[in-house]
Amino acid sequence: MTNAQNAPVPAGPTTTSQDVLAATMAALMPLGAGFTVTLGYLWLDIFGLIVGLGAVAGWAYWWRNKHGAFFPADLRGGSVGGFGALVAVIGLFFLIALVP
Repeated sequence: MTNAQNAPVPAGPTTTSQDVLAATMAALMPLGAGFTVTLGYLWLDIFGLIVGLGAVAGWAYWWRNKHGAFFPADLRGGSVGGFGALVAVIGLFFLIALVP
C-alpha cells in the first residue's frame, strides 16, 4: 500500500501574474485599512475610529477565512479587482470627506 494518495502536492513555482496579484493585494490592504479608519475618524471622531478599526478587523477575518491565508498561492484576479474597487470607493469617500 502506497502513501501516494495522502502525499501533499508540492507547490510549484509562482507565476508572474500571481506575484503581481500578491503585490497588488499587499499594497491595497494597508491603503484600504488606512482609508477606512481615517474616514471613520473624519465622520464620527473617536467612535468612528473604533468603528473603522472594527470594520478592518472584520474584513481581515473574513478574507482569511475565505482564502485560508492573507496571500494564498491561488489568488484570483476577481478577488483582487473587487477589493481594488472597494478601496477606490472608500478612497473617493475619503476625498469627499476632506473637502470642507
